[in-house]
Amino acid sequence: MINSLRCKKDTYKLVSGQFKGTHAMTDIRQEYISLIQKRSAENEKALQLLFSQNLFGNCLSILRQELDSFIRIMYLGRIFDINERERLMQLTLSGERWKVLTGNNKYRPVTDKEMEEKASELHGYIHYVYKFGCSFIHLSDFHNYETENPFDKLDEVEQFDISFYLKQYHGIPLETELTVENISSLLPAILKKISTNMTCYFGAILNDGMIDS
Repeated sequence: MINSLRCKKDTYKLVSGQFKGTHAMTDIRQEYISLIQKRSAENEKALQLLFSQNLFGNCLSILRQELDSFIRIMYLGRIFDINERERLMQLTLSGERWKVLTGNNKYRPVTDKEMEEKASELHGYIHYVYKFGCSFIHLSDFHNYETENPFDKLDEVEQFDISFYLKQYHGIPLETELTVENISSLLPAILKKISTNMTCYFGAILNDGMIDS
């Protein structure tokens, strides 16, 4: 079942065990959050333009981009070592890919799948947006969505979870057939929900908090 994602006060715990004000931050953290905010603002404008032209496949790829920012925030917030967090953020700011140290004392890239799985442990619906978004970023048969329903490629449990999420958060009747056309009107609202809820966790990054709910 899909977990709810609510923006509420103190949704994270401080590594030190004490709450610090939002003014307690380093330049690296602030720069990283600022970069995400710039990306989100551009994603919103891009989706509005694409949506106005009924380019729903590209709208879904924009959702995937926004979700990329979200899962990175979630991934960082579940790392206890604050120095490691800052190292990863600095890699982004330096234009480098995230890498982690292995047991063989060698660095390997952090995969998108690893980040998505960490985020999905707390918020299951992320998996479905991520899965669909990836299918529209990369060339796939999902681009035939006008003639072939991509939701048919999901099993019954996955389809139910998506329907449940759409009903709970967007008021779509549970029995509504899942098609890109039927959910297309919700795409701006889904983007807004992802980006708005993502901001709930900015404080965890800026103030050395742990994200665990």
